[in-house]
Amino acid sequence: MIDEKPARSQIRMGLGFLISLVALVVLISSIDGEQVLTALKQVRLIIILPGLALLLISLLTRAAAWRVLLQERISLWQSFLLINTGYFVNTVLPFRLGEFGRALLLKSSGFSFWEAFPTILLERLFDFAFALSLFFIGLPFVLNFSQEIGFFYLLLGFILLGVVVLILLVKYRAKLINWLEGKNSSQSQWFSRLVNFLQSVLSSMAVLSDPGRLVRVFLGMFLSWAIALIYQYLLLRAFIPDAKLIWAVFALGAVALGVSIPSSPGNIGLYEASMTLALSAFGVDQSVAFGYALTSHFLSLGVTTIFGSFGLVREGFGLRDVWQFSKQHQKENDL
Repeated sequence: MIDEKPARSQIRMGLGFLISLVALVVLISSIDGEQVLTALKQVRLIIILPGLALLLISLLTRAAAWRVLLQERISLWQSFLLINTGYFVNTVLPFRLGEFGRALLLKSSGFSFWEAFPTILLERLFDFAFALSLFFIGLPFVLNFSQEIGFFYLLLGFILLGVVVLILLVKYRAKLINWLEGKNSSQSQWFSRLVNFLQSVLSSMAVLSDPGRLVRVFLGMFLSWAIALIYQYLLLRAFIPDAKLIWAVFALGAVALGVSIPSSPGNIGLYEASMTLALSAFGVDQSVAFGYALTSHFLSLGVTTIFGSFGLVREGFGLRDVWQFSKQHQKENDL
């Protein structure tokens, strides 16, 4: 029987490249190249350098929050490098393998995969919540406070409900696991593996049941997003001097949600399309918006590539190791 997994992976990768390609083609066909170059020439180094400093601080506060999720078992510097390594791997390899890369590099610090990976997923959950918050804060200004906004807030309510349910599952994980084990009367191996998997994941998310740690993680992620917002706003002002803060709020939320769609490595095309469309909703010229999005993406990729590639080499691994580790783990944990 032919293994369907490679075929599904190829289809997924091809779909991602196709989405990125379509986004780029649509963008390029709707912008004026000369206007983009003119907008890029207006950006001064005096704006770029403070922006890069803010970007680094945003990544450091994120690293501090993730370090709390890891129960301070690694240093802040190591956490910073590993986060950038994950972003760097995502820039080069498909399928968001940067998360596997972080888990791989944490093995030298004594973490098993199912100790490390849930903390990465939890960090991503915070990201998703903050991205939605920014998007929904800006959306009423795009829709001119249309009544249709009620639907979107209803969706946000369901997401917050899901977070509350997750917190309760972590808090009462022991009772849940005991209950599930009692249901396995036939001693099914498949069911036992599922229960063990669930136990590992919920145990690694124990921070959710510790109010002190949860507050520290929330504050760290909040500061990371707030500083990133300031950075985006300053950079936007370099292209549009009279830009409003709400424009950056909506653009940052839109791009964070937009890049969650399957795309090529590095979210090339989709990043620019999400940000350009978000700013176009406020009447910003698409060529100027594209120039800003292109600069924002380039600076972000530049920073994460420098520190991420250094972190990967520092730990003695290569991109091939990350690829093989992800494939090996998926095979071993195939239920």
